[in-house]
This record gives sequence, C-alpha cells and structure tokens, in this order.
Amino acid sequence: MESASASGTVIRHASDHTILAAFGDEVSLAAHRRVRAALHALQREPIPGVTNLHPAYASVLVSYDPLAAAGELVAGEVARRVQAAGAIPLPGPALVEIPVRYGGEWGPDLAAVATACGLTEAEVAREHAAAEYLVYFLGFSPGFAYLGGLPPGLATARRASPRTLVPAGSVAIGGRQTGVYPLASPGGWQLIGRTPLALFDPARTPPALLAAGDRVRFVAVAGGRGAASASSATQAAPATVAGAAPARAIRVVAPGFQSTVQDLGRPGWAHLGVSASGAADPVSLRIGNWLVGNPAGAAAIEMTLTGAALSFSAACVVAVIGSDFEPAIDGASVPLWAALEVGPGQTLACRATKSGARCAVCVRGGVAAPPVLGSASTHLTSGLGGVAGRPLRAGDVLTTGAAAADAAAGRRFPAEAAERLLRRDAVRVTRGPQWERFTPQARAALFASEYVVSESASRMGLRLDGTPLAADRPGEMLTEGVSLGALQVPGDGRPIVSFVEHQTTGGYPQIACVITADLHRVGQLRPRDRLSFVEVSLAEAAAALRELERELRAFGVGR
Repeated sequence: MESASASGTVIRHASDHTILAAFGDEVSLAAHRRVRAALHALQREPIPGVTNLHPAYASVLVSYDPLAAAGELVAGEVARRVQAAGAIPLPGPALVEIPVRYGGEWGPDLAAVATACGLTEAEVAREHAAAEYLVYFLGFSPGFAYLGGLPPGLATARRASPRTLVPAGSVAIGGRQTGVYPLASPGGWQLIGRTPLALFDPARTPPALLAAGDRVRFVAVAGGRGAASASSATQAAPATVAGAAPARAIRVVAPGFQSTVQDLGRPGWAHLGVSASGAADPVSLRIGNWLVGNPAGAAAIEMTLTGAALSFSAACVVAVIGSDFEPAIDGASVPLWAALEVGPGQTLACRATKSGARCAVCVRGGVAAPPVLGSASTHLTSGLGGVAGRPLRAGDVLTTGAAAADAAAGRRFPAEAAERLLRRDAVRVTRGPQWERFTPQARAALFASEYVVSESASRMGLRLDGTPLAADRPGEMLTEGVSLGALQVPGDGRPIVSFVEHQTTGGYPQIACVITADLHRVGQLRPRDRLSFVEVSLAEAAAALRELERELRAFGVGR
C-alpha cells in the first residue's frame, strides 16, 4: 500500500476513502501532543473533500469523499499540515471536575473492584478521586473520553459477562483505563459510580463536555447530587414530527422490524465519537429521491427485513426503492423503482423482503425530521436524530417538507440497471492498515473463503461466520480510527464489517476495507446471506466508483 512520511509520521491509505497518519505505536504524552497538534491543524485548515477526523492514542484517521478529492492529494495535504502542526499554538486544556456518587446502586461493582484490588470501597473511591486524568481522545461512542492516569493499584479486569445496558453517566474501570459512559449502552467495564453531568448533548455547543487534552478530576459527592439516573432518548409514546406543512401527514400503521428515518448521514463529528450513520443503501436512497423530485440527500423511511405500513393524509408522490418488499397501495401491488401517486387516506404497505435486507420509501418533499448535528438520520446506537433516535412505532406521525417544483410522477429507474447496482457477486476490498499483521495463510483465506452473515448483523456491523483469520502478530494493538466498511478481526478470527453506525475507533486489526463503490451492497446483506471478497487496488477502487457515478448521472441521479 502506498505510503509517505513527514517528520517521522507515517501516512498511508487505510482504504479508498481514508488516510491514516500514525505517530508511533505506543501510548505516550509525546504521541498525544502530536495527535492533538495534527487534529488542530486539520480542523484549522480543512482539506477540501475531507468528511471526518478520527483521533486516537497515536494516530489520526482522515475520512474523505473520493469523488471530491483524490486520495494522493488528500495524503499530501495531510502530510503538509502535520509537518507544520508543531508551529501552531494549541488551545489551552480545561480542567473539568466531574461529581460522582460512588458505590451503592450508582456503583454496583465498587465492592468487586475493592476486593480485586485488596482495598476497601472507601479507599477505591478516595484513590480514584485523588488522581488527575488526561483526555487522550474521544471515540468509541458519542462523547466517550479515553482517559489516562488511573492509579495502577485500581486496575481491574473487565466483567466476564458484559451488561446489556449500562446507565448513562456511569463511571467505570476496565483494565488499566477509567471512563464515563456518556449514553446508556451495553458495556463490560466495572461500574464504581455515576455522575449527573451530561457528557454529550447534541443541543449544546460543543456537544461534548470533554475535549482531547483536557484534564479531569472526579469529585466524590454524597446524596442525590451524584446520582444520575439513566436517561433515555427514546419515548414510550408515539411521536409526532412536525414539518413545514403539518397537513401532509404520514401515520405509521405498522412499523415493521426496524424502520427508521434516514438521509445521507452526519459527517464531521467523528472526533467526538459520532459516526456518520445515514442510509444503509445510500445509492438506492439517491435514486428514490431523484424519482420523486427531491434533492439527493432528502430524508426517507428506511425499512429492514420486514416493511412498514404508512397511511397518507394527503396526496403524495412516493417511490419504493432497494430490495423487493412487495409494496402495495390499499392492497394493490405497485412497482419498485418508480414514482407513484398515493391518494388521501390511502395506505402504502410493504411486506417482508424477498431478497436483500432493506428498502426505502422516498416521499416528495422528504420526511421533515428536525436535524440533529446537521442531519435527520437516525443513529440508533446513540439515540440521535429521526424520531427521538429510535425505530418508528405504530402511531408515530411524520410530515413531509415543501415539495420541489419538479413534476416527478411517472419517473422510472430501469429494472436492469437496479439489478446491476444490487448484484450479489463478490464484495471488492482493498488492503487494510493492519494487513501485514496477518499470516499469509489468513490473507489467502480471506479471498478463498465464503462467509455467512451472522444473526447479530446490525447497522453497527456485520459479524461473519466462516474461516477464522489468524494474526501473525497476536496481541492487542493500539486503539485506532475505524473506516466505514473496515473488516476488523477480533481475537476469535471472525471478521466484522464495520457499518454505518460503527464505532469511530477500535482496537481490532483491520485486514481489509470494502471499497466505496460496494458499500451500498453491504447494506443489502441479510443474516444467513453468503458473501466472498475479492482484492482490488486503490486505482481499481477509484475506477469502480467513477463507473458507478457515471451510470447514475446518465439517468440524472444527483449527489
């Protein structure tokens, strides 16, 4: 894989849409200073086409739009900024005090940590609160800070069985690290307390309480001040999302398995731990929006595995695109890939998929959901966007935005072209940043084997069953930025394809990465689907993307 270097920094392609700038292979204050300086330089002088920055312990991953900027150009611009970063003064770090109620219902694992460390619970709390911690970077999930400075005597192994839900604000220890869960989420760290502070609030500027380089002190408090209950971004009752014209309402009669509001995502927030999310099949979304006369990125309703039933209060032009969910209006079958008229009071219903994982319903004017961090897309993992950050429920009411003047009814996208776009042949990949960590046998097996999508596949990632891939250099690697489509390989050797809600950073080696031109096809893979991989060069990946866009432009589909 092509690489360059600047001032001891190794700069290389991590995929056909990401560049990795690495400053060494150990956790150190020197590497942290270089990461922080590079991040500041890249934010101070943005590179055209760059969409996200993923800082980590000793690296920064730079995501870019390969149609807006060539990879070699981006790599050169990254090198130039990194080289000059040392001369740019950095903002002074803040000292942030975080109140914590240790133990009890707020820290159910405090006793276990005390036993493991040979201390009393009070001693654990006192030592934890006495230390000052450095924020190395934010990643993993929105607002999650990787902290350095845990006293060695408090290091405690993670739980053998992770919890399915850790309350927001939980203060925890995992191995030699400590941190705070900003959002309610699954987790395997030992919970020793909880804070009432919101570490991440999308309505706040900036949304994250902490930033790389900040110092943190935990302050033990008694009583209710430190007792934060897990707040949920979701609501039990159906919701109404009002748009510009509330009279144009779409009521969810039946939600299907997992139907969400999606657009083309929210780039620009990976440095705070927020992945872009967006439509799992963005190519189909763009085509659907072209069919109904919308801008390419207008929000739509994306369905997964089983379809929703939607009732319209007013006449509307719609298009159902993606996999075949057998759509029907008031029981009468209607075609895919076509602009259709739905009358007042009529119901558009989609059944279970016949092939592929997802379809989307685009409506003229788009779904009018309020933007969160610049996007209406639903990020299920963090509860952002869409309708309260959750899948649609029966009784939810959506509205459409202002319709464009383009009279789109009657438009069709050719079925044969759609079949080509969603073809089921081998998924093309380029070598990942840790390709060399794997044995020659593992590299060969990746392309010689057939894999099966596991039942645990989600918008976060697709775990694959099949030939395990062994690392040539086993052991943990430094946490690093994760590319969309990266094939991460955990200790059991079973690859995981990072998808639209992937963690922005991760500690598993990345053997390969799906090319940009094939990411929409990954979004159509269902549990138990079979797939294989084929290696292509970066030049071939760029050519494949140009060909995909040429075909879309030939029909007038925009970006």
